[in-house]
Amino acid sequence: MAMSKTKIAIVFAIAAAALAAPIVVQQQTIKELRQENDGLKQQIAPLQEQVARATQDAANAGGEAASRETQVRDLARLRAEVSKLRGQTNELARARQEIEKLNQRVAVETEARKGDAVAFQASRAANQQTQNRNACINNLRLIDAAKQQWALENKKLAADIPTMEDLKPYVGRGANAELPTCPEGGVYTVGAVGEKPACNIPGHVLP
Repeated sequence: MAMSKTKIAIVFAIAAAALAAPIVVQQQTIKELRQENDGLKQQIAPLQEQVARATQDAANAGGEAASRETQVRDLARLRAEVSKLRGQTNELARARQEIEKLNQRVAVETEARKGDAVAFQASRAANQQTQNRNACINNLRLIDAAKQQWALENKKLAADIPTMEDLKPYVGRGANAELPTCPEGGVYTVGAVGEKPACNIPGHVLP
């Protein structure tokens, strides 16, 4: 019985050892795995930092690229606006030049018209003077004819001098006819029958 108990104890001890061995191995394996995992974590940590820095640098580079792209777009837009403004400025300058040319042309035409107006007025005045002179000369002819008729009807001599009232019946229509007057306000001198009547305005002379 004693031997049997001893054998049983040995068997249990062997069984316990057999059961405990895998647990010990397993714990040892777990410990090694944990150590290996820690080592891997330590190795991975710098890589993660590098990846993070690379990611940040890429993000910064992308932001800088986007900023540069925005700046390029803004610069292109500003250049287009400047070009447009220059075009408008050039158009305005050309318009001002055209306006200046038109003003000069108007000034020249105005001066020419003034000269034409002055010449027209001078010509008109000269024509009016010519018409007045011719009208006065016609009046002198009328007075001379009336004077000759008065002398014939009244048997007057060449030295006799009639008055304007004496000539009134022979001028126009009858005794109530108006006596001729100089258009420029000259004064007539009837003179003798043998003389030509005269006007005191220079140039108003009976030929």
